[in-house]
Amino acid sequence: MEKSSRFVNSLSFQLEITAKIFRNLAENYFQQEVKNNITLEEYVVLDTLVCYPHIDKNTLAKTLVKDKATVEKTLARLEKKKLIKEVKNGPSEIKVNHYELTKEGSRIYQEIVPKNDKMVGILAQFLTENELISFTKSLLKIRNILISLSDTEYKNQ
Repeated sequence: MEKSSRFVNSLSFQLEITAKIFRNLAENYFQQEVKNNITLEEYVVLDTLVCYPHIDKNTLAKTLVKDKATVEKTLARLEKKKLIKEVKNGPSEIKVNHYELTKEGSRIYQEIVPKNDKMVGILAQFLTENELISFTKSLLKIRNILISLSDTEYKNQ
């Protein structure tokens, strides 16, 4: 059997392992750098709420590729910490409820943002800016292809 045909040499395996290593490093770095009692997972939710205002929890779960129960638990922790608030729509509005950062949530978010750039800076020591941009675009392209393929499969079932 050829070496290249083994699963451990495949793109799928390499992406999975690299993502796990990157995630572990990011979580460790985040815990060391961010000293305000917020997890990386919670920060990702805050960041998503900033990037996509008026997002509801179902769309948030899809955006983060997480199950709804996990997202609901994270939102509940953020509400308990008073970093977000649920915005309920009036009875005459059709839009679903969404979440917004509180004043304290915004303050903590702004405190963390520059530290996020430091995480990317670590990679920049080993890759050029063009390589990072190209790699990011390639990952986005692959993700969009996979999403479109999974949509096709679900529609056919």
